[in-house]
Amino acid sequence: MYVNKGMSTIKIADELNRREIEPPAIYLKIPTYMKKQSANPNGKYVWLRAQIGKILRNEVYLGSVVGRKFQKVSHKIAKVRCTKKDEHIVLENMHEPIIDIDTWNKAKEKLNGYTKSRNRKYDHELKGVVYCGECGNKATLRCREEKRENGTIWRATYFICSKRNNYSGLCDCKQISANLIEEAVQQTIKTEMEKISLSEKQIKQIYQEAEIQAQTKSNLLSTKLQELKNTLQNIENAIEEIYQDKINKVIQVEDFKTIYEKKQSERNKILKEMKKIEKELEGSEQKSPKIDFKEIKQIANEFLKMKKTNKMILEKLIERIEFDREKNIKIKLTFKI
Repeated sequence: MYVNKGMSTIKIADELNRREIEPPAIYLKIPTYMKKQSANPNGKYVWLRAQIGKILRNEVYLGSVVGRKFQKVSHKIAKVRCTKKDEHIVLENMHEPIIDIDTWNKAKEKLNGYTKSRNRKYDHELKGVVYCGECGNKATLRCREEKRENGTIWRATYFICSKRNNYSGLCDCKQISANLIEEAVQQTIKTEMEKISLSEKQIKQIYQEAEIQAQTKSNLLSTKLQELKNTLQNIENAIEEIYQDKINKVIQVEDFKTIYEKKQSERNKILKEMKKIEKELEGSEQKSPKIDFKEIKQIANEFLKMKKTNKMILEKLIERIEFDREKNIKIKLTFKI
């Protein structure tokens, strides 16, 4: 498909899904993926362009065996890391190939044509804060150019859901013009500024109360997190001790396994709780006001006067922008009361 029919990785993924061929995670019954609920509307896992790319680069289909793709980080934990390509051990002609060398080389040559570093010619002030309102994924910035007969260049800049950009079957949210979002931002900020009628004293009091509440919660979470870190260190020390006892034959292997599994269970429980608290702590810090309202008001007024928007100013005013399939736009500002 890739070499002889000139199909792209996305088109190949489309075709495999049309034929209802199971993707690797389902075919191989990989537990991690089998347990998770798919984000797709039909509740099924589908082929993605990334999977096709991996298959096209997999030397196993050429008759080779590739080892040392992963390496254990430590004997204490089960975590592994992906090794670099130059660290792989490749043994050629180990089994009968299913792809001939000529087809393989043509695919490799075509793939290498797409591996050049991207020249990010286009950028946008709102890039990074625009999200798909249907699936929640960050939107990708795209730009199209066409040369007209009179020699002028027509250009259209738009945002598209990253899932739809990666593979059209994962999200049905349509693309939206960057101009529409810019207009919505302008109007939203203007409307919000017109609504503000509070005095500077009232504004200051609101933010002071919010700051105190946020700081109190942050302190409690930080204390709890430190306690968990201390407990985690004690558990890891205990794991190291029993490991040394096993090496020195102070304890039997079976006893080591029993104690080790128990300690690992405790460790995993602590890590899960730490992750939860860190997330809360991060949310608490994000909610706490980082600049006073007087400054925000000044920045917003400055923005409304500008002919060309500035990325740094927009980042201080806008927290998140969402658009849905009907091109409805929702804007969350940093200074809304």
